[in-house]
Amino acid sequence: MKKRKLILDVDTGTDDAIALMAAILSPEFEVIGVTTVAGNLPLPQTTANTLRVVGLLAPEIPVVRGCAGPLVRDLDPRRKYCDNEESIIDENGDCIAFHVEEFDMLPPASIRERETNAVCWLVETLKSSRERITLVLVGPQTNFAAALRADPSIVEHVEQIVIMGGGFEERNSSSAAEFNFFMDPEAAQIVLGCGADIILIPLDATHHAVLSAGDVAEMRSWNTLVGSFVAQITEERIKAYNTFQPLFKPDSASMHDALCIIYLLDPSVITKSQRGHVEIAFGGGASDGQSVLDRRSCAQPANCLVCLSTDDEKFSRTLLTILKRAK
Repeated sequence: MKKRKLILDVDTGTDDAIALMAAILSPEFEVIGVTTVAGNLPLPQTTANTLRVVGLLAPEIPVVRGCAGPLVRDLDPRRKYCDNEESIIDENGDCIAFHVEEFDMLPPASIRERETNAVCWLVETLKSSRERITLVLVGPQTNFAAALRADPSIVEHVEQIVIMGGGFEERNSSSAAEFNFFMDPEAAQIVLGCGADIILIPLDATHHAVLSAGDVAEMRSWNTLVGSFVAQITEERIKAYNTFQPLFKPDSASMHDALCIIYLLDPSVITKSQRGHVEIAFGGGASDGQSVLDRRSCAQPANCLVCLSTDDEKFSRTLLTILKRAK
């Protein structure tokens, strides 16, 4: 079986960690590298967390540190900036947040990051590959946008780009925007306009890509390090969702980034999609980072396939089957 070559770009982050594990544990893929970016956490932490996950499951895979901030948005102090995610301290003194800062539940990293930067590595790796590569971009789009600015021809070496980003009926970082696009809207606009075959997986789909309290119990029953780790971070995410953004299923948590991997394995996990032209607002103000899908008959040519709903049972069953492979 010919394996599909993947590069993952992550801001690890709990759901990024699960996406990484799912990709590495799926024999259908050859993960040829992982790049890190600031997003859910500052770059040193997203890189350290990524090194722990990759070092545990596939220490031969290169991890490359990327951009520590967005392309331009910090230059104008009038623009909104999401510095930290929502968190509170509960009655027991515990912090309730979507992402833990350090993966101290996993062994210390057994590998080190490569001595280059993600932008240069992406350009060199894509241009030197004999086969086209699929990119899975599940953080702010800064690294690949900067690589495109450095050498636009790299898009010719891309088979497909799968992006977790945006939201049309659902948002999280503002009244208009999803987090990844909100953090670097210029980068998102650059990537969406690059001409590649793009699959866009927004909050509309990922809010139904959930793991539940029952799934946590099942993962704990495996008595494996991966099962216990994913169970623990899922429990933390369930607390955060119950507190800040209750979902359609009680005591559940969205695993946004993992849906990108499950989609590549089985596109039927997406139950509704639409080809269309998507642009990102980046002019500041209340709409900063908003993803806009032009549904008019006179719209510009489609630049992506937009995934709009998810089979939640198929998602959770597929993901747990993959994670259970780790011994």
